[in-house]
Amino acid sequence: MQSLYVHFPFCESKCHYCDFYSLGKEKTRESDPQRFELALQKEASQQAHLLDESLDTIFFGGGTPSMTPPESMARALEPLNLSKRLTASTEWTMEANPSSIVFEALKGYRALGVNRISMGVQAMRSDFLKALGRVHTKEAVPEALSTVFRAGFENVSVDLLCGVPGQTEQDLSEALEILTQFPISHLSCYLLTLPKQNPMSRSLPDDETQLNHLLWVHDWLTSRGFDHYEISNFAKPGKKARHNLNYWHGNSYLGLGPSAHSFDAQNSLRWKNVSSLHRYAALLEKGETVIEGQESLGTKEKQLEKWMLALRLDTGFPIDWLETDFQKARVDLFEKQKLIEAHPFDPNRKRLTARGFALSDQIIQALA
Repeated sequence: MQSLYVHFPFCESKCHYCDFYSLGKEKTRESDPQRFELALQKEASQQAHLLDESLDTIFFGGGTPSMTPPESMARALEPLNLSKRLTASTEWTMEANPSSIVFEALKGYRALGVNRISMGVQAMRSDFLKALGRVHTKEAVPEALSTVFRAGFENVSVDLLCGVPGQTEQDLSEALEILTQFPISHLSCYLLTLPKQNPMSRSLPDDETQLNHLLWVHDWLTSRGFDHYEISNFAKPGKKARHNLNYWHGNSYLGLGPSAHSFDAQNSLRWKNVSSLHRYAALLEKGETVIEGQESLGTKEKQLEKWMLALRLDTGFPIDWLETDFQKARVDLFEKQKLIEAHPFDPNRKRLTARGFALSDQIIQALA
């Protein structure tokens, strides 16, 4: 496996919309970070043999990895011998929040090998940040980005939410204007999705408004030199998120930490770790595995994933994938509806339009 994901579960506070496994300060005991470090070290020792001699990508996600000191990360992952697996082209991303940015720590992450920062901004209005459960202020964002670039990072991505209750195109414009004043190379814009039991779900904009916001963001960013290369992702030329592309190309990856997923493409096998820091640590302390379930992909699952992954990307799919009259008819209909288009650089491929990206779930179901 040439890609590694490590899940750091600690956060300053649990955001109201988050469905990733994480622990806010109110649920984190003083001993938990140290226990996690030792447990991660044990899992790394168990799984090191699955990694290739050289790594293409590493991704530290969470949670908020930038709450973990770089020296703790180094100790936890020592069994992987990462320094010997890094190459001049390895992309090493770490997620961070504006409120957890510390200049000295950033220098430590760079010394470790981290060369890409992905910062969760989400919104640039105080009332939106409060409603979303974010702990940083809008004023903290430019300060944090300035610190990241001052620390020497050149490859920087930011996350933004659209479809937030009460949000307007003017709000999105003001946020994007502020963010692109910095030399960011990548931006992810996600549509806010909430379960029905979430009190904020009743205030979400209607589908048409959400669609218009997504298309507006597409037009704004592509007119300023960003490529819309994946449903929710925009990049300057040569700056696509290679770790995520590895997922979307169906390649193997190893996940470490509580709730982390792994995939062995050669054997079509996927597995998941337990989503509890206490259980994760307790199992490893006994020398046991933390894998709580695995799935072997059959023909039907592979077919669905083939379409799902291909339609996520602006590279699209080869025309010879259309094997049935039904599929061909559906694609003809989607082209008339301006959801699918001929690929501009390859006559043998088709791809989703920006509008098609926004409605990709329905299109995938129709073609898979």
